[in-house]
Amino acid sequence: GSAKSRQKRINEGGPVTWQGVGLLVVAGSGLVYYYSTQEQERLARLKETKLGTGIGTPDLGGPFDLIDHNGKRKSDLDFRGKWMFIYFGFTYCPDICPNELTRLREIMDVLDADPTTKHTVEPVFITIDPERDGPLQLKEYLLDWHPRMIGLTGTPEAISKVCKQYRVYMSKAKLGDGPNDYLVDHSILFYLVSPDGKFIDYFGKALSPEAIAEKMTKYITGTNDITTHAPDSIGILPVPPFQYPDTPVTAPRS
Repeated sequence: GSAKSRQKRINEGGPVTWQGVGLLVVAGSGLVYYYSTQEQERLARLKETKLGTGIGTPDLGGPFDLIDHNGKRKSDLDFRGKWMFIYFGFTYCPDICPNELTRLREIMDVLDADPTTKHTVEPVFITIDPERDGPLQLKEYLLDWHPRMIGLTGTPEAISKVCKQYRVYMSKAKLGDGPNDYLVDHSILFYLVSPDGKFIDYFGKALSPEAIAEKMTKYITGTNDITTHAPDSIGILPVPPFQYPDTPVTAPRS
Protein backbone atom coordinates (compact mmCIF):
# COMPACT_ATOMS: atom_id res chain seq x y z
CA GLY A 1 0.00 0.00 0.00
CA SER A 2 3.05 2.32 0.02
CA ALA A 3 3.87 4.85 -2.69
CA LYS A 4 6.91 2.75 -3.61
CA SER A 5 4.82 -0.41 -4.21
CA ARG A 6 2.24 1.54 -6.30
CA GLN A 7 5.08 2.89 -8.44
CA LYS A 8 6.44 -0.65 -8.81
CA ARG A 9 3.07 -1.95 -10.10
CA ILE A 10 2.95 0.85 -12.68
CA ASN A 11 6.48 0.16 -13.84
CA GLU A 12 5.82 -3.60 -14.05
CA GLY A 13 2.74 -3.13 -16.25
CA GLY A 14 0.04 -3.50 -13.65
CA PRO A 15 -3.54 -2.26 -13.99
CA VAL A 16 -2.35 1.27 -14.86
CA THR A 17 0.68 1.98 -17.05
CA TRP A 18 2.20 5.18 -18.35
CA GLN A 19 1.64 3.80 -21.86
CA GLY A 20 -2.06 3.33 -21.07
CA VAL A 21 -2.30 6.85 -19.71
CA GLY A 22 -0.69 8.13 -22.89
CA LEU A 23 -3.16 6.24 -25.06
CA LEU A 24 -6.07 7.65 -23.07
CA VAL A 25 -4.76 11.17 -23.57
CA VAL A 26 -4.37 10.59 -27.32
CA ALA A 27 -7.83 8.98 -27.60
CA GLY A 28 -9.40 11.77 -25.61
CA SER A 29 -7.76 14.39 -27.79
CA GLY A 30 -9.03 12.55 -30.85
CA LEU A 31 -12.61 12.55 -29.55
CA VAL A 32 -12.41 16.25 -28.70
CA TYR A 33 -11.10 16.99 -32.21
CA TYR A 34 -13.77 14.79 -33.83
CA TYR A 35 -16.69 16.39 -32.02
CA SER A 36 -15.23 19.86 -32.48
CA THR A 37 -14.93 19.24 -36.23
CA GLN A 38 -18.45 17.83 -36.41
CA GLU A 39 -19.85 20.87 -34.60
CA GLN A 40 -17.96 23.26 -36.90
CA GLU A 41 -19.33 21.47 -39.96
CA ARG A 42 -22.86 21.57 -38.51
CA LEU A 43 -22.62 25.30 -37.85
CA ALA A 44 -21.23 25.86 -41.35
CA ARG A 45 -24.19 24.00 -42.89
CA LEU A 46 -26.60 25.96 -40.72
CA LYS A 47 -24.96 29.24 -41.74
CA GLU A 48 -25.38 28.34 -45.42
CA THR A 49 -29.15 28.00 -44.94
CA LYS A 50 -29.57 31.31 -43.10
CA LEU A 51 -30.69 34.19 -45.27
CA GLY A 52 -29.32 36.84 -42.94
CA THR A 53 -30.84 40.00 -41.56
CA GLY A 54 -29.10 42.70 -43.57
CA ILE A 55 -30.59 45.14 -46.03
CA GLY A 56 -29.94 44.70 -49.73
CA THR A 57 -30.11 41.93 -52.28
CA PRO A 58 -29.08 38.53 -50.90
CA ASP A 59 -27.40 36.07 -53.23
CA LEU A 60 -30.47 33.92 -53.86
CA GLY A 61 -32.05 32.36 -56.91
CA GLY A 62 -30.68 31.52 -60.30
CA PRO A 63 -31.35 29.50 -63.44
CA PHE A 64 -32.97 26.07 -63.27
CA ASP A 65 -34.04 23.35 -65.69
CA LEU A 66 -36.77 21.14 -64.25
CA ILE A 67 -39.88 19.12 -65.24
CA ASP A 68 -43.40 20.44 -64.63
CA HIS A 69 -46.44 18.48 -63.44
CA ASN A 70 -47.40 17.81 -67.07
CA GLY A 71 -44.07 16.13 -67.77
CA LYS A 72 -42.68 19.04 -69.81
CA ARG A 73 -39.31 20.73 -69.35
CA LYS A 74 -39.58 24.04 -67.57
CA SER A 75 -36.77 26.50 -67.00
CA ASP A 76 -36.60 29.84 -65.24
CA LEU A 77 -36.82 31.51 -68.66
CA ASP A 78 -40.37 30.20 -69.08
CA PHE A 79 -41.48 32.47 -66.25
CA ARG A 80 -40.17 35.72 -67.68
CA GLY A 81 -42.83 38.41 -67.71
CA LYS A 82 -44.56 36.98 -64.61
CA TRP A 83 -43.85 37.31 -60.91
CA MET A 84 -42.94 33.92 -59.44
CA PHE A 85 -44.25 33.05 -55.98
CA ILE A 86 -42.28 29.93 -54.95
CA TYR A 87 -42.77 27.42 -52.17
CA PHE A 88 -40.48 24.41 -51.58
CA GLY A 89 -42.18 21.33 -50.11
CA PHE A 90 -43.20 17.74 -50.83
CA THR A 91 -46.48 15.95 -51.42
CA TYR A 92 -46.06 13.44 -48.58
CA CYS A 93 -45.71 16.26 -46.06
CA PRO A 94 -48.32 15.51 -43.35
CA ASP A 95 -49.17 19.00 -42.07
CA ILE A 96 -46.72 21.87 -42.69
CA CYS A 97 -47.03 21.91 -46.49
CA PRO A 98 -50.86 21.71 -46.50
CA ASN A 99 -50.95 24.58 -44.01
CA GLU A 100 -48.57 26.71 -46.07
CA LEU A 101 -50.34 25.93 -49.35
CA THR A 102 -53.59 26.99 -47.72
CA ARG A 103 -51.89 30.28 -46.87
CA LEU A 104 -50.58 30.52 -50.44
CA ARG A 105 -54.09 30.06 -51.82
CA GLU A 106 -55.37 32.83 -49.54
CA ILE A 107 -52.57 35.15 -50.70
CA MET A 108 -53.34 34.43 -54.34
CA ASP A 109 -57.06 35.08 -53.77
CA VAL A 110 -56.26 38.53 -52.38
CA LEU A 111 -53.93 39.33 -55.29
CA ASP A 112 -56.36 38.09 -57.95
CA ALA A 113 -59.19 40.14 -56.44
CA ASP A 114 -57.20 43.33 -57.06
CA PRO A 115 -57.21 44.56 -60.69
CA THR A 116 -53.66 45.90 -60.31
CA THR A 117 -52.25 42.49 -59.38
CA LYS A 118 -54.74 40.07 -60.94
CA HIS A 119 -52.99 37.24 -62.84
CA THR A 120 -49.57 38.90 -62.50
CA VAL A 121 -48.25 36.20 -60.13
CA GLU A 122 -47.46 32.57 -60.99
CA PRO A 123 -47.58 30.27 -57.93
CA VAL A 124 -44.88 27.60 -58.13
CA PHE A 125 -44.43 24.47 -55.99
CA ILE A 126 -40.92 22.97 -56.20
CA THR A 127 -40.61 19.54 -54.63
CA ILE A 128 -37.70 18.72 -52.34
CA ASP A 129 -38.53 14.99 -52.66
CA PRO A 130 -37.94 14.14 -56.34
CA GLU A 131 -37.65 10.40 -55.63
CA ARG A 132 -41.37 10.22 -54.78
CA ASP A 133 -42.76 13.37 -56.38
CA GLY A 134 -42.92 12.68 -60.11
CA PRO A 135 -45.05 14.73 -62.53
CA LEU A 136 -48.19 12.63 -62.04
CA GLN A 137 -47.91 12.71 -58.25
CA LEU A 138 -47.48 16.49 -58.35
CA LYS A 139 -50.41 16.95 -60.73
CA GLU A 140 -52.81 14.99 -58.52
CA TYR A 141 -51.59 16.71 -55.37
CA LEU A 142 -51.84 20.24 -56.74
CA LEU A 143 -55.46 19.76 -57.82
CA ASP A 144 -56.40 20.51 -54.21
CA TRP A 145 -54.69 23.91 -54.26
CA HIS A 146 -54.55 26.87 -56.62
CA PRO A 147 -55.67 26.14 -60.22
CA ARG A 148 -52.69 28.06 -61.69
CA MET A 149 -50.14 26.34 -59.46
CA ILE A 150 -47.21 24.90 -61.40
CA GLY A 151 -45.47 21.91 -59.86
CA LEU A 152 -41.80 21.32 -60.60
CA THR A 153 -39.67 18.23 -60.10
CA GLY A 154 -36.50 16.85 -61.66
CA THR A 155 -33.49 14.70 -60.99
CA PRO A 156 -32.14 14.68 -57.43
CA GLU A 157 -29.14 16.63 -58.71
CA ALA A 158 -31.31 19.32 -60.36
CA ILE A 159 -33.50 19.66 -57.26
CA SER A 160 -30.45 19.84 -55.01
CA LYS A 161 -29.04 22.64 -57.17
CA VAL A 162 -32.16 24.82 -57.07
CA CYS A 163 -32.52 24.25 -53.32
CA LYS A 164 -28.95 25.42 -52.79
CA GLN A 165 -29.61 28.47 -54.97
CA TYR A 166 -32.44 29.47 -52.64
CA ARG A 167 -30.64 28.19 -49.52
CA VAL A 168 -33.44 25.82 -48.70
CA TYR A 169 -32.68 23.66 -45.66
CA MET A 170 -33.81 20.04 -45.96
CA SER A 171 -32.98 16.81 -44.16
CA LYS A 172 -34.48 13.32 -44.45
CA ALA A 173 -35.85 11.71 -41.29
CA LYS A 174 -36.20 7.90 -41.50
CA LEU A 175 -39.42 6.44 -40.09
CA GLY A 176 -38.83 2.77 -40.89
CA ASP A 177 -36.87 0.26 -42.94
CA GLY A 178 -38.76 0.74 -46.21
CA PRO A 179 -37.31 2.94 -48.99
CA ASN A 180 -40.29 5.31 -48.74
CA ASP A 181 -40.49 5.36 -44.95
CA TYR A 182 -39.20 8.87 -44.42
CA LEU A 183 -40.22 12.50 -44.07
CA VAL A 184 -38.24 15.57 -45.09
CA ASP A 185 -37.58 18.32 -42.59
CA HIS A 186 -37.28 21.64 -44.42
CA SER A 187 -37.32 25.41 -44.13
CA ILE A 188 -40.71 27.12 -44.47
CA LEU A 189 -40.63 30.23 -46.64
CA PHE A 190 -42.28 31.84 -49.65
CA TYR A 191 -40.00 33.44 -52.25
CA LEU A 192 -40.92 36.29 -54.59
CA VAL A 193 -39.05 36.55 -57.89
CA SER A 194 -39.51 39.45 -60.33
CA PRO A 195 -40.56 39.08 -64.01
CA ASP A 196 -36.92 39.51 -65.04
CA GLY A 197 -35.83 36.60 -62.85
CA LYS A 198 -34.37 38.47 -59.87
CA PHE A 199 -35.02 37.45 -56.27
CA ILE A 200 -36.97 40.21 -54.51
CA ASP A 201 -38.02 39.07 -51.04
CA TYR A 202 -39.00 36.11 -48.90
CA PHE A 203 -41.79 35.79 -46.35
CA GLY A 204 -41.87 33.66 -43.22
CA LYS A 205 -44.59 32.15 -41.03
CA ALA A 206 -44.75 35.24 -38.81
CA LEU A 207 -46.55 37.15 -41.57
CA SER A 208 -50.27 36.63 -42.18
CA PRO A 209 -51.53 35.93 -45.72
CA GLU A 210 -53.00 39.44 -45.82
CA ALA A 211 -49.70 41.02 -44.79
CA ILE A 212 -47.79 39.02 -47.41
CA ALA A 213 -50.31 39.96 -50.12
CA GLU A 214 -49.99 43.63 -49.13
CA LYS A 215 -46.20 43.54 -49.36
CA MET A 216 -46.30 41.68 -52.69
CA THR A 217 -48.74 44.28 -54.07
CA LYS A 218 -46.29 47.04 -53.16
CA TYR A 219 -43.44 45.24 -54.90
CA ILE A 220 -45.53 44.51 -57.99
CA THR A 221 -46.86 48.06 -58.30
CA GLY A 222 -43.54 49.68 -57.43
CA THR A 223 -44.93 51.42 -54.35
CA ASN A 224 -42.69 49.61 -51.87
CA ASP A 225 -40.41 51.56 -49.57
CA ILE A 226 -38.13 51.00 -46.58
CA THR A 227 -41.07 49.73 -44.50
CA THR A 228 -42.19 47.06 -46.98
CA HIS A 229 -39.93 44.25 -45.84
CA ALA A 230 -40.70 42.75 -42.43
CA PRO A 231 -38.13 41.95 -39.73
CA ASP A 232 -38.20 38.33 -40.87
CA SER A 233 -37.86 39.12 -44.56
CA ILE A 234 -35.19 40.64 -46.75
CA GLY A 235 -35.98 43.01 -49.58
CA ILE A 236 -34.26 45.29 -52.04
CA LEU A 237 -34.54 48.85 -50.83
CA PRO A 238 -36.23 50.05 -52.82
CA VAL A 239 -37.24 47.84 -55.73
CA PRO A 240 -37.80 50.18 -58.69
CA PRO A 241 -41.15 49.83 -60.51
CA PHE A 242 -40.82 46.94 -62.93
CA GLN A 243 -41.11 47.91 -66.57
CA TYR A 244 -42.81 45.19 -68.55
CA PRO A 245 -41.22 44.68 -71.98
CA ASP A 246 -43.10 45.90 -75.05
CA THR A 247 -42.82 42.44 -76.57
CA PRO A 248 -43.37 39.18 -74.68
CA VAL A 249 -40.25 37.47 -73.40
CA THR A 250 -40.16 33.87 -74.52
CA ALA A 251 -37.77 31.12 -73.61
CA PRO A 252 -35.36 30.06 -76.38
CA ARG A 253 -36.06 26.64 -77.79
CA SER A 254 -33.43 24.35 -79.20
